[in-house]
Amino acid sequence: MRLHAQDVVTLSYLCCVACLIGIFHQRVENAWFHLLLHAAWIGALAGLFWKSQRTPTRFWGHLRTWYHLVSIPLAFRELHYLVHPINPRDLDSVFVHWDLALLGVHPTVWLERITHPILTEYLQLVYTTFYFLPIVLGILLWRDRHWEGFQAAMVGVVTAFYLSYLGYFAFPALGPRFEIPHLQTRPLEGLWLTNWIRESLDGLELIQRDAFPSGHVGISLLVLYYAWRHCRRAFLPYLLVVGSLVFSTVYLRYHYVVDVLAGVILALVSGWLAEFLRGLMEREGLPWVLRQGTGRRHRGSGDQSPQRGKSYTL
Repeated sequence: MRLHAQDVVTLSYLCCVACLIGIFHQRVENAWFHLLLHAAWIGALAGLFWKSQRTPTRFWGHLRTWYHLVSIPLAFRELHYLVHPINPRDLDSVFVHWDLALLGVHPTVWLERITHPILTEYLQLVYTTFYFLPIVLGILLWRDRHWEGFQAAMVGVVTAFYLSYLGYFAFPALGPRFEIPHLQTRPLEGLWLTNWIRESLDGLELIQRDAFPSGHVGISLLVLYYAWRHCRRAFLPYLLVVGSLVFSTVYLRYHYVVDVLAGVILALVSGWLAEFLRGLMEREGLPWVLRQGTGRRHRGSGDQSPQRGKSYTL
C-alpha cells in the first residue's frame, strides 16, 4: 500500500492522540470509546487507501484525495472531549501576562478605540473565510491540473492543522474573550450577522481550548504562501483576505498577540515539514503523487516557463 505524505501525517496524528488517551485514560471520560473510535478511524483510512489503489476509479481517487474535508473537522471536534481532561491547566493567565509584557497594554482592550460596527461586521465575515481558503485554493489548483502545487499545499495545510491540534494539548487556552472580559469596556457589536456568526461558530465548534497557536493565522499564512508559489492570480485576493483575517483574530478577541506569533511559527514549521517529507520520499524512491502520466501543463503557476514531458494525475 502506497501512502501519500498527507496520509502519513494523518495516521501519525491519530496514533499520537490515541497514545495520549491511553496514557491518561483515567482522566478521559469514555476513554475506551475514544480508543475504539481511533482504531476504527485508522482502519477505515487504511481500507480507503487499499481500495483506491486496487480500484483506481474516479470515485475512489476523489475520495482518497478529499477525505481530509471530513477527517480534519472530526479531529477538531474531538478535542473538546480530550484537551482539558488530558491537560487541565489552562494557560490564559500566562498569555495575558506575555501580551502585557510584550506590548505594555492588553491588545483587545487597546483596540476598543477603533471599534466600530461596520469594522466588526467586516472582520467577523472575514474570520469565517478561514474555513474556505484552503478548499478554494485546492479547487483552483485541481482545476488547473497543477498536481505538484496541489500536493505541496495539501501536505502543508494538513500538517499545519494537526500540529496546531497537538499544540492545544500542550498549551490549552480559551482566549481573551473568556479570560479578560471584565477588562473590556465596550462590547463588540456588528450590524446584522456578527452575533449570529459568533453564536453559530460557538455551537459548531463547542468550547475549545484552541487559542495557542492560532490555527487561523498559521494555516491562512500557509495558504497565502502556496497561492503566491503556485497560483499567482489568486494571490492578491488572498493577500487582502488573509491580512484582514490575521488582524481579526485579535480585534474580535479570539486570540492573544502571542497566539498570532505562534501561528506564524506554525506556518513556517509546517511548510518546512512538508518540504522535508517531499525530500524524504524522493530519496526513498517513493512517489510524491500517486502516479505520473502525460497531460496538459498547468495554468496559473508562478512559473510561466513551458512545461515539457510529463505532468501529474491523481
